[in-house]
Amino acid sequence: MRRGAILAAAAALLVLLGGLLFLAQRQRSSGDGGEQASRPRPAAQAPSAPEPPARPGPVDLGAVLGLGSLADCSQSPALASILEQMVRIDPRTFESRRGDPISVRGYDRPLVPTFERTREIEGNSDIRAVSADLDLAGRWHGLQVTGLTRSFYEESDASAFDIRFAESPERVRETLVRHGFSLPSVGEFRQVDAEPGISVEIGVAPIEGGAALTCATG
Repeated sequence: MRRGAILAAAAALLVLLGGLLFLAQRQRSSGDGGEQASRPRPAAQAPSAPEPPARPGPVDLGAVLGLGSLADCSQSPALASILEQMVRIDPRTFESRRGDPISVRGYDRPLVPTFERTREIEGNSDIRAVSADLDLAGRWHGLQVTGLTRSFYEESDASAFDIRFAESPERVRETLVRHGFSLPSVGEFRQVDAEPGISVEIGVAPIEGGAALTCATG
């Protein structure tokens, strides 16, 4: 009888221990789930911004200025068209005004010229001087072109056009000489063979911020 009571007590103890182990295991599993639920998720990374497109290089002005025709002040059709569009002349009064925006190959928008007209009257003389500039940034013969200038006197044969550069006059002259130009020293002008009765001169001279190749007719 005593032996049976001992066995019954032992069995009850084993059942109790098993129940306690089961409860402990269940609580542990429940605790792990809570920690996982409360753990913050890593923030999503924003997609990296696309790289900006590469900037286009400077415009090659060879097709505009000509590769060699300017050596004797001859204008390519493209250059002659641009210079003409920079200024509009009234065929009745010969008075000048600023030209309209100009479309130039290689530029994504028309270029707008600037314009200046001065008038000076002395006695019987009525002198009307006109000057127009066009910012035309690009490369020509390896030089950095900054723009064009057209100047003339109304009702006169005296006129000139300049190609402006960012480099020094010495470098501009040396570079153009290597490309077949016959140019005198900086600041001097050389007579170019032209039609009878027409005087044409070419030269390189310093200007503010660089140099200019000038072709003058008079």
